[in-house]
Amino acid sequence: MTETITRPARLRRRAAASGLAAALLLLGACSGPTEAQRLATASTPPPTDCTAWVGTDRNAMMSGYLLPQDQKNSKGTKVCVPVLMTANPTPSGYAGGDYHIAEFTDDKLKARWRACKEDPACFKRIDAQMQRWLPPNKERATRSTGVVDPSGKIDPDGQVDLKQIRRPAFFAKAPYREGIAGADARTYVVEFTAPRDTFERIDLKMSGDIKLRGWYIEGAGVDGGKGKKVRALVIMAPGGGGQLTAIQHPDEASYRIDEKTGKTIPINFPNATTETMGQRWWRENLYALNQAGFDVLAYDRRGEGLSGGFSDTNTLEQGEDVFRALTALETGRGLRILTPQGEVLEGEATRGKLLAGMPSSEIPLVLGGYSRGSMSTAWAMTRNYVAQCSFDMPEPNCTPPKGLRNIRGAILLSSFASGAGYVGDSPDLADRNLFLGGMAADHHIVFYPNSSTLAGMDRWPAAFFGKGLWDRAETLEGTVAAYNRIRGVKEIVLARGPHSIETWPASDQAYLRERMVVFAKSLIVGGRTIPGARPWKDFKSLVATTPDSWEPSSRPKAP
Repeated sequence: MTETITRPARLRRRAAASGLAAALLLLGACSGPTEAQRLATASTPPPTDCTAWVGTDRNAMMSGYLLPQDQKNSKGTKVCVPVLMTANPTPSGYAGGDYHIAEFTDDKLKARWRACKEDPACFKRIDAQMQRWLPPNKERATRSTGVVDPSGKIDPDGQVDLKQIRRPAFFAKAPYREGIAGADARTYVVEFTAPRDTFERIDLKMSGDIKLRGWYIEGAGVDGGKGKKVRALVIMAPGGGGQLTAIQHPDEASYRIDEKTGKTIPINFPNATTETMGQRWWRENLYALNQAGFDVLAYDRRGEGLSGGFSDTNTLEQGEDVFRALTALETGRGLRILTPQGEVLEGEATRGKLLAGMPSSEIPLVLGGYSRGSMSTAWAMTRNYVAQCSFDMPEPNCTPPKGLRNIRGAILLSSFASGAGYVGDSPDLADRNLFLGGMAADHHIVFYPNSSTLAGMDRWPAAFFGKGLWDRAETLEGTVAAYNRIRGVKEIVLARGPHSIETWPASDQAYLRERMVVFAKSLIVGGRTIPGARPWKDFKSLVATTPDSWEPSSRPKAP
């Protein structure tokens, strides 16, 4: 039966959402000067003092800072290290609180979209961008698993034989020889049941459920000291287009360099040897966490890879999927699993098999995500610690947070979590916030986060950030703003590279992975600091924590 909502009821719901938004703006503002505010002042970017060429994925000259090539020798040769800066600095004299929170709320972003719709040229430009992204998004969300090797290819919207899904052992063979193969004996193939998202229900008039599929890898427990092992779970959300079991040839590259222009040109996938780029690096991260003792859950997001559904872009809904998966693992409702021994279990028979036999509200949890996965992770953290807001509904409504106390912190790689205010100063990013407002208002899809995720970060217990200096997701200023709001343990790891971490030098990837594991283990053993983090005292010295290694297409030419 269709619910009829009266005007007073709509006003009450809007008031509830507005009240929560007002509360978000005041978070952390009532206790006087804080350490975070001191850090914010110390982290104000100084004027840039040089320019340098950046290859993938900017292909442009970019401003930056002159820094010593040898960080231990401040008087030695210097090099220009580029940094993508924010397109929306706080206006001089602004008196409305935190500008990057107050001016980039759901309400204000949607209002800007409504103004754009009144301008035919603006509407035509943004609507064309939205139409390219609206599901079913075959161009941008190609299901490539099984294209190079037909084994592992399934119909994600059909009844799937879980034994057809590739297991970690598949990647032991040449030429892949991936470490993740060593986890095969500990890996369960899992299938969760979830409802269709708001776009599918409202716009496409679809009903019924979809299935989310992936791996649950059991760990041996994190070393808690004195011989004690602590079972804990990390839930890792992939980047856009990420497909857990897709093949990546170890010799493949994500771009080529045009000999005439020197610009990088992306290589399209799938091709003859690679189904989806970046999956090798992603599986290495999962294996490293598992080797450190963690249980690891990784599944393809709705609309991509092994998972069902048309819509792949509503990150707010994908944040809720985390809690659906946890509930299923505890109760068995809507859950199927394939054990390492090849037994298929369903429903009640799965209860107690995973989560180390603990309730989902008790097992220590770490949530992690890369790129688009950072968005869903940020929404999951916000829904747990701050409020649950239906920004994808025609009349948004907010309810109290879930309040799970066993979520210890978040890992955000190439993060978008600082929200709409920290878009980079680059022509190709200029329309992002109009796109954000239009997708949420007209198509009921929350893709990029508004400022709510940033506003509530002072309620998160801990966070780890890994990013490139010219990452298009959010500027370094945004990452620092997010870092400053975290009150617990936290760390930023930077590289001289772009958003796509799989393009970074192997040494930078390895360091990021090492620090990520140290951070996650610290959360489980109750550490108050993260041992071995590179120190920094201000914005420029943070940039200087990067080693003299470069994403190859952006490496300075020898004089």
